[in-house]
Amino acid sequence: MKIASGNRKYAAVRLMLGALLSTFDTMTDIYMVYTYYSTNEHAFARATMFSLFANIAIQLGIVVLQNKNLGLGRLVKEMMYVIFFIKPGVDASRVVLGTEQSVGSVTNPKIEMILSKLSELFTEAIPGSLIQSYAFLTGANQTTAAIFSIIVSIFCAAFTSAGVSFDMDLDRASRAQTPQFFGYIPNGMKVKGKVFLSMFVMSACQLAAKAFACALGAVQSFLVVFAYMAIDFAIFFGYKLCRRDFWYWIPVDGATGIFVSILFRIIGKTVTDFTALLQFRHPFDLGGAYYCWTLLSTPFVCFYFGWAYLQYVESEEGEARNLPMKLFPWQVYTGIGSLMLVHFINVMYFLTTINSKYIRTFYSTLSGNQQEIGNFVNPERADERKIDIFSRNRHKWERIEEEVLDWVNLKIPEWNESQPTWWNARRKASIPDWAVREEGYLKSIRSVEVIEVVKRMRTSRREWGWG
Repeated sequence: MKIASGNRKYAAVRLMLGALLSTFDTMTDIYMVYTYYSTNEHAFARATMFSLFANIAIQLGIVVLQNKNLGLGRLVKEMMYVIFFIKPGVDASRVVLGTEQSVGSVTNPKIEMILSKLSELFTEAIPGSLIQSYAFLTGANQTTAAIFSIIVSIFCAAFTSAGVSFDMDLDRASRAQTPQFFGYIPNGMKVKGKVFLSMFVMSACQLAAKAFACALGAVQSFLVVFAYMAIDFAIFFGYKLCRRDFWYWIPVDGATGIFVSILFRIIGKTVTDFTALLQFRHPFDLGGAYYCWTLLSTPFVCFYFGWAYLQYVESEEGEARNLPMKLFPWQVYTGIGSLMLVHFINVMYFLTTINSKYIRTFYSTLSGNQQEIGNFVNPERADERKIDIFSRNRHKWERIEEEVLDWVNLKIPEWNESQPTWWNARRKASIPDWAVREEGYLKSIRSVEVIEVVKRMRTSRREWGWG
């Protein structure tokens, strides 16, 4: 596949910046671990180390599952990318350059990239920003190096967050599959650069404000922050349950499906709360309306924690604690207010830069179920796209299950006769046995090649823990 020179340059820049930021962020985190130990702040050191090792362990696990059938040399090379902290840049270049899935790998480079970056955000970047912000307010390290490490962590998380959404929107397959959601980034390298920068600023402001506010709240009590998060998650899960949109799109059922849905909902909600990751406004994740609510509620949450902090430090309990740093009201409100103002101005600029028809995706009430069903019943949607409904969780489209089965059983003989280019082994294997009513039709789409693909798909799901 021929790649435009502009995309090659973009991939090279993303590779270098991704590798540089990830490596530099890890170096500053390691330095802070050393600093915490040298000042006897062992709890902060252990918490930072745990977040680092958790991210490395999960990413190595992803690499092993993805590459264990591709030879020892390939596996070792991929593990080195993780160990030397350049995996984000490598993943980004593969997606932008359109690298195909290797035969024998579990998933494609796009999904691998998303999983790796979500791991980095959820286990290292966001926790690291929170830990270091709290340590700065309550510990013995009110130094320039500590501030610098916090800034690097925020910038790294913002770059990662912006990169996930940016690469997903530019992905050709995503735009072809869901054109009503993907395609908000206009063509042209210059405007793409403006959009990416705006996405980066959005994530950086969101994380900086939330990390600062949660650290302020934690000074009073960790229970205050945990209570807020528990209530926030309860509202979110209640919202999903009331809309019958609890199940995640990954096609697994039973106890494993419930676990996967809860896990991915928690990860998506947490990452969006702290980084405003644009991809998670997708109906399969938070949805546009809830994403919009997350952005709008952030200033209120931040100012509340700031107010609670000031009330605490001025109380008798706060005075008795003798904190090494006590911020004044103007410092708290100016810090939070400045970040929120820049955030608001940047969001307005972002909305004027993207393709305007996609602005509705930021407040859409469309649920994951509604989108999946709507895509299928759309008379203008090609069969090539409709058949991908079988790669989604069955709960997303169970309301029209009979219609789907009627359609696929009617179309199988037609596709067998016309043999369109997309009617390949992977597409045939995606149709489950129970969906085909005629034994003859089932045999017609279960060639030796297709059966092997079915076996690999089932093996891949078991290896990922999906049944």
